[in-house]
Amino acid sequence: MKMTIVTDVHGNVLGAVQGHDLSEKKDGVEATVSFSPGHATHMIEVDDDLTTVDDVDEFQQRLRRHLQQHQQKP
Repeated sequence: MKMTIVTDVHGNVLGAVQGHDLSEKKDGVEATVSFSPGHATHMIEVDDDLTTVDDVDEFQQRLRRHLQQHQQKP
């Protein structure tokens, strides 16, 4: 599953959104998500079952693990 993970300047995970599209247009209205300077978006593939995780600590731990794996790829 595609997910966009947002980190701050220190690499801390701030949040995540399913998919890679950070804008939406509906009924003539367009909205776009943007972040402050220094924040980074990481568009990566994660396990499909991540959407079923209810525990916040486990969710963030798995996000960080996916992010680390993504950053280690050449």
